[in-house]
Amino acid sequence: MPFLAVMPVFSQEIKKGEQFEVSVFLNAESEAINAVEGKVVFPADVLELKEIRDGNSIINFWVERPKNNGNQIIFSGIIPGGYQEANGHIFSVAFQARQDGTSTIEIRDAKILLNDGNGTPSKTAIFNFQFSIFKPALDNDTDLPEDFKPEIASDPSIFEGKWFLVFGTQDKGLGIGHYEAQENKKNKIGGEKWLAVESPFLLKDQELKSFIFVKVIDKAGNERIVVVEPRYPIRWYGQPLIWSIIILGIIILYIVKKTLWKK
Repeated sequence: MPFLAVMPVFSQEIKKGEQFEVSVFLNAESEAINAVEGKVVFPADVLELKEIRDGNSIINFWVERPKNNGNQIIFSGIIPGGYQEANGHIFSVAFQARQDGTSTIEIRDAKILLNDGNGTPSKTAIFNFQFSIFKPALDNDTDLPEDFKPEIASDPSIFEGKWFLVFGTQDKGLGIGHYEAQENKKNKIGGEKWLAVESPFLLKDQELKSFIFVKVIDKAGNERIVVVEPRYPIRWYGQPLIWSIIILGIIILYIVKKTLWKK
């Protein structure tokens, strides 16, 4: 008896947030198959459809090319001359796992017609794909992202020639989540808001007098912070606070000397 089946393209453990691919194929069981149609129904709350791929299909003529319709993929096609082999690839679908749990991708309303000149319907067996999605074990990943060294650069073709920062690193656990950065003129984290950034990152301080802090956070929540020192640091005599202290000291010294002179 011919059968239609949904099977994973690669045998893998499916984790939440990851993509995986399944193939819809026909096993003719030595019968000559002329046409096939049906629906692939998937749980839209669990899976997000990313792409339908019909390359290298045994279908020579699509009556209805596989297309998404809500939570189902409708397909219908003809194989002139008939198909009598096993593992006949019809099309594949790439999904992304939305949430952890167990569910099924099903074939429904399937119909297989024989290549006997009359298009006689064949008895058809169906094999659905039951799968489980696992939540990543974040608590087991305590390794920090790898150390890295951001670089200040400029290029006429990027940000109109303004100064920007390029950076990047790797994580041996679940992978990099995102990057954040802040700029300030004190070699101290805080005071400025962390901003979500990507490389290249346009610098706010185009005079390059600020310290730049870059934070990388992996998907397990581990983070590493690196600092880029200012290319043109502010000298002590260029800091208003220092001059305020000096002037205040002079005023106090003057008042003290004047008071002692009167005595």
